[in-house]
Amino acid sequence: MSILFFKPIARKAIWGHTLVKEYFGYDDFEEGIGQSWSFSTQKQASNVCESEPFQGKTLRELWEDHQELFGHPGEPFPVIISLVGPEDDLSIQVHPDKAHAAKLGFPDGKNEAWYFIEAEEGANIVYGHNARDEQDMRQYIAEDRWDDLIRHLDVRKDDFVYLPAGLLHAMRKGVVAYEIQQATDITYRFYDYKRTDGEGKQRELHLEQAIGCLSYDPEMMKNEIKPETISMNNVEKTVYISNDSFTVTKLEIGGECHLSFDNYELATVIRGSGMADGKKVKTGDNFLIPRGTTVSFSGHMTIMMTTK
Repeated sequence: MSILFFKPIARKAIWGHTLVKEYFGYDDFEEGIGQSWSFSTQKQASNVCESEPFQGKTLRELWEDHQELFGHPGEPFPVIISLVGPEDDLSIQVHPDKAHAAKLGFPDGKNEAWYFIEAEEGANIVYGHNARDEQDMRQYIAEDRWDDLIRHLDVRKDDFVYLPAGLLHAMRKGVVAYEIQQATDITYRFYDYKRTDGEGKQRELHLEQAIGCLSYDPEMMKNEIKPETISMNNVEKTVYISNDSFTVTKLEIGGECHLSFDNYELATVIRGSGMADGKKVKTGDNFLIPRGTTVSFSGHMTIMMTTK
């Protein structure tokens, strides 16, 4: 089976404008798009396949009816993959871990990771907090000491950041990122800088739910990622993380090479252009590599891949 291309899904956001459209060449996107979903099987937002013999089928349909492509029968689709281009700071959020999610009827929590395709000088993200425990957290909030409470992490181009469930976090403007998140649809908005919409209304917060699943473990706020890189003929392969939630790999293609994949891979070209399986690919293209496939690559490009 050859690689299968999927159409990206535009996602509007108050912090989006035209960056995603222009950076990734998504000419049919309108203004106000903050992110593009590259791979999703959400009921109301599942990517449509653009390749034969499955043209017009959604990724959700393929996962349910054609497990020969994936090799994970009986399992839920594990992730949402997106490309994010914030032109304002995102709200500060937290996601529940597996134990908290189970109380709400979900099989998994929501771990995330970000790879920074671009980052302006001085860019940073929200990454953790300074509260010792829940009582201390509530004291910060009662005293309106948000600047003292929130921790930041400097990020540069090509940095990889892991965001385990329970970690207070937020992407900020000045970056373009490849985002991996578990598909559990639970997000608690903790703080939104007291921003208002055109009608003067602030967005809804979920403060009590957020506090209920926040972690106070300082080790969680260190981002101690240890990528493993292997250099082969005309390709450099870096595995950033591999855990129960997902495995994230980067391919740096620098010529002709052939790679075999035992497991399926959700692949997105984040830089450059070339050929994959005899088909032209460029920045912004998203394609599924079915399990048990050997793919011929050529050109000069960077491809991010996620699987479980």
